[in-house]
Amino acid sequence: MKRLVIYFHYDPAGCIDTACRIAVQAVQKYGKVIFVTNGALAPADRVWVRQSGAGCIERENTGFDVGAYREALLTIGREALAEYEEIILMNYTLAGPVCELQPMFEAMQARPALDFWGLTRHYAMKSPRFGGNVPVHIQSHFLALRSRLFTSDDFWRYWQEMPLPKSYEESVIRHETRFTPYFAAKGYTWDTYVQTEDMRGVFVNPIMACPRELLEKRGCPFFKRRSLFTPYGDELRRTDGMAARELCAYLHEETSFPLDLLLVSLLKTQPLAALSKNLHWRYVVGMPTQTQADPAVLGLRLIRYALPKADPVTDWYTRQAAAQADTLMEQAAIWFEKQPLLGILSPSVPLYAGCAAAQRRQWLAEKESLQSQAKVPVGEEPLPAPNCGWMLVRESAFPQGIPDCKNQHDAWRLALIAQANGAYAASFETAAQAVARADILNAYETAAAQPAAVAKQLGRLIKHRLQTK
Repeated sequence: MKRLVIYFHYDPAGCIDTACRIAVQAVQKYGKVIFVTNGALAPADRVWVRQSGAGCIERENTGFDVGAYREALLTIGREALAEYEEIILMNYTLAGPVCELQPMFEAMQARPALDFWGLTRHYAMKSPRFGGNVPVHIQSHFLALRSRLFTSDDFWRYWQEMPLPKSYEESVIRHETRFTPYFAAKGYTWDTYVQTEDMRGVFVNPIMACPRELLEKRGCPFFKRRSLFTPYGDELRRTDGMAARELCAYLHEETSFPLDLLLVSLLKTQPLAALSKNLHWRYVVGMPTQTQADPAVLGLRLIRYALPKADPVTDWYTRQAAAQADTLMEQAAIWFEKQPLLGILSPSVPLYAGCAAAQRRQWLAEKESLQSQAKVPVGEEPLPAPNCGWMLVRESAFPQGIPDCKNQHDAWRLALIAQANGAYAASFETAAQAVARADILNAYETAAAQPAAVAKQLGRLIKHRLQTK
């Protein structure tokens, strides 16, 4: 089958990371690739595209993926595209493949009656954010079009009349959720390669909710990058919050996909707090035993810094956490052997609620200054580490040297520098603390189900806030 792949890419620095290169090289075995990027590529990356044999379109960063696909289609032109039997619109939000693509292409080529097909589907749901009633649709990260569709007047009218979206929401409303029902209503037939109909009543978005299931048991060759940094509150409303962790375990144990290289790329473009929550970068450290690591041998440096004063109870628990961490230093250091991307490790924020509240207040006060100095996104939530005035630092995460660290602002700045260098900051706690954290969460969940208790707690928080001003 003569096939064209239009591959959409975006990176704020114009870089093509390893995951994109793997995807492009994989699909090149099955068709000619046109690489379309929103923005200008870095010189070395432009050379890579040329040497790969792919065509290249660099365009203004407007219209999201919709604008990129539209410009590529109109630039190539209807007459030239008519020479192909299939056109694939694919974008960089997919990572992989983690298996051979041949079974997918053979299975779908054996279904010539289809006018268009995709990798996965999203089921119908209600969403004010995305226009109200969202219909079942092929997800736009991988959409294959057959000649009966893309040589039709219907197809070209769709793209020529397409208003360019100005937001992610508009991109979803105007194209992703519209394409499938629009052409289905005109009599064109469709399906997806990955079959998830048995999940319809469980998950509306299976590739995000249970990516390991799709990769391991349903032949899906790709997963979503967003699985590793999606807003964690959204995950907990839909799933048990373990999807990314299970996905990573599968990738490490059962595939040759270079996950760590993808994580290095994501660390440079995503807030650390989002990655940390989805990947559960919080480590459990046992009490001192004979199995310990020498921090110096591992190339680690212990750094202490001064903490601002809070209220007496908060200060008490913070001092206690720092003192306990001193006894666990050699145990904590073992995690640097297990996690090659770990750059900074410190104690977790103490379980007392006032400690987390004090940290959030200071973060809000420091966030703007930190963002002005950082080379990575800072985000709205505090970094998961350093905490408690204490941290172990991997010296190799700072090839330009470790800057002076005197206070919490400096400590957060170190974490952001490490992140820009492809290393992450994480926290550790004892097993007893982890168990207590689960019980505390259960107490909060129970209270949240009782409106009177919520109102009472809110009153306490307001009173406490007024007293500390």
